[in-house]
Amino acid sequence: MTRKSDVRFFTVEEANRTLPLVSRIMADIVEENDRLQELLPTLKEARMRARRNPAASEELEVLRADVATISARLEGYLKELGQIGCVFKGPQGLVDFYSMREGRPIYLCWRYGEDQVRYWHELNGGFSGRLELESELMTSS
Repeated sequence: MTRKSDVRFFTVEEANRTLPLVSRIMADIVEENDRLQELLPTLKEARMRARRNPAASEELEVLRADVATISARLEGYLKELGQIGCVFKGPQGLVDFYSMREGRPIYLCWRYGEDQVRYWHELNGGFSGRLELESELMTSS
């Protein structure tokens, strides 16, 4: 669990300054996740073949190694986002940044492909509850 003292709070401007790096990391996450999603059905089929024919287990081991490599890269990218202070919300490209609004913590909400942070939502809200920013109300902590 993240302690409040470990959380970095962003202004809209600070979040926007991170976007070139965050966007590159998210591009890598999306690409690796796509590879993983393509590989999983093949892995499942190889697992079934290996059960029927132990000679097919070599293919299964190669696929498992590929999945492990992709998973390790994804973990590294997620760690990078965390070091920046972002909160990863899913491989579809959603990233949140802690911020403050009217004295309470909120998330600034960004989606991969957007050119800047334009939305926010409550901590217990989500993408469907995002609201347009009123940047003059946003402050850092």
